[in-house]
Amino acid sequence: MLKEPGTITLFAGPMRSSKSRKLIEAIRDHERAKLKILVVKSPEDTRDGDKIVAKEIVDGKPIIMMPPLNARFVNNKRDVLRLVRKTHCEVFAADEVEFFGRWFVDLVQELAFERKMIVLLAGLDLDAWRKPFGIMPQLLAHATYTPKVQASCFVCGRLAQFTQKTGGDPRKRFEPGDFYEARCFRCHVMPEDLVAESLGASIVIKVSS
Repeated sequence: MLKEPGTITLFAGPMRSSKSRKLIEAIRDHERAKLKILVVKSPEDTRDGDKIVAKEIVDGKPIIMMPPLNARFVNNKRDVLRLVRKTHCEVFAADEVEFFGRWFVDLVQELAFERKMIVLLAGLDLDAWRKPFGIMPQLLAHATYTPKVQASCFVCGRLAQFTQKTGGDPRKRFEPGDFYEARCFRCHVMPEDLVAESLGASIVIKVSS
């Protein structure tokens, strides 16, 4: 469905809730309408290089669900506005927007409300500690449309709205790798209740007894 100029759409939810898939589908809709689109991502999101990728976990393995999208890495508002002028875009899109700084909140308001562009975003609303992630509260407050997406809990199958960290360094808020899954409130475990054990070169997180 095409969005109106001067609007911000933000798909928000936990890991494995198809946020990126919904963002890609929305971008493709606007591509079919022959609109010029600029797609960006934060340099902090290094998992898939300069691509936006929609993945699902099938039989314990990440599967790419649709063709990825190319994206430009941007560090600040100046980078984005330079690309906006260069591409003459009518649609601005970004994935994993929780990684951007406060400047991004001001940017999307300018693009949507002053320049009358269509803004399409996706991001993780809560971190593994169930705390609001980065600038997401501000973006949700300013967004015109805020589709909240949920996943199925990887443990019990109930509706899941939280992100569980299952590997890597338990002290880090985010790191590359498939160390995350969706959990419901019954099955989610807070990081301070996790114990890390080194096994060779890897770190495995397990629930402490």
